[in-house]
Amino acid sequence: MKKLLTIDDEPEFTELIEGYFGQRGYKVFKAGSGEVGLEIAKQEKPDICLIDIKMPGMHGDEALKEILLLRPDAKCIVVAASEGQGKTKAHMLALGALAYFEKPLHSLRDLEKTIERLISR
Repeated sequence: MKKLLTIDDEPEFTELIEGYFGQRGYKVFKAGSGEVGLEIAKQEKPDICLIDIKMPGMHGDEALKEILLLRPDAKCIVVAASEGQGKTKAHMLALGALAYFEKPLHSLRDLEKTIERLISR
């Protein structure tokens, strides 16, 4: 079973991800902060990590770096509200994220296609 970790301080978003991907055979882990996400990543070794950027405590860029230090093969996707007109996206991709989606998501199907493509690499 494929494991997906979603790290986001918006419970509505993590619930949406859990419902959608849970129905598609993923085991979904939810974290409301970067710190909790890092602990789950250590224990569960998810195939995919969805990471928000702006969160209380550890921000998404720091969580991304830490997860990739633990598991260089982790497939991380940033899902965040738009802010820096491309600077934030470029920064996160430079840190090792493999894809970047802006909130609000217009299609969970597009996210699913990207995840499937990354897992099948």
